[in-house]
Amino acid sequence: MQTRAFAALTTCAALWGGVFVAVHELLPVIGPARMVGTRFAMASVIFWVLMAVNPAWRPRFTRPEWIRVAIAGVLAVPATQVAVVEGQRYLAPPIASLIITSSPVVAAALGALFLHERVTRRNAIGFATALVGVALIVVLGAGTGADDQASDPLRASIILIGPTAWAIYTIVSKPLSDHNAIAVVGVALTIGSLVLVPILPSGFADVARFDATAWLWMAYMIFGGTLAPYLLWAYGLKRLDVSRTVSFMYLIPVFATTWSTLYLGTTLSLITVGGGIVVLTGVILTQSTTLEPSRVS
Repeated sequence: MQTRAFAALTTCAALWGGVFVAVHELLPVIGPARMVGTRFAMASVIFWVLMAVNPAWRPRFTRPEWIRVAIAGVLAVPATQVAVVEGQRYLAPPIASLIITSSPVVAAALGALFLHERVTRRNAIGFATALVGVALIVVLGAGTGADDQASDPLRASIILIGPTAWAIYTIVSKPLSDHNAIAVVGVALTIGSLVLVPILPSGFADVARFDATAWLWMAYMIFGGTLAPYLLWAYGLKRLDVSRTVSFMYLIPVFATTWSTLYLGTTLSLITVGGGIVVLTGVILTQSTTLEPSRVS
């Protein structure tokens, strides 16, 4: 059971690693919010077709669960995705993906603040280390993204909203894991897409002008970057606890760097290596289960 969950989450990380390359390629022809809005609107239509075909996949939520699904949708689409895509205007795919690995740190911090989970000195050092690494990446990495003339660390820092929102999304959606994944993900992404309705007409107008290559990247974003990985993530979350599930995000920069190297010809910079080592060191310390006598409050 766990082996299948590990395989599903590893595949999920590989697919999401490719999304960073796809975003890099699409940003010159469509803006961040429009890209996210059209991507998830089209993915939502496919989810509803699936639910229409199979009654077993249709949502059967209680009223509190509908509220939870709605919150998850807002966190998953406009909060996480728009921030990440906007950040890639300023940051290269491998660098942007490294920042997303700070999500486990955020989840641990939220657990300490709101769930009263124990925090050791090692955990506290991990929080600080990861934050330093992220700051290093944002400040020194700005100007390496799709808009290579945009060297603005302040604007690049918008990407930090992404891992924060995703950590909250994972925590919020965990109690829904007993439901069918297609229903949970489909409804959540639909609600998230509805938040972006005002920009959809202009987004679809941009998509209508896509050439064949851009259409292929958008197709990957919908099927390989949305439908498959969100369902794989839900599958893993149903079988593993939140902390173990979120830890698979460490693999995303590995795949993002691999795909960027193979397709874009990018090379590992000192920023990527140095910042990545600092961030991952902080994440490892944060995820440590070692207990110490004192509690950081």
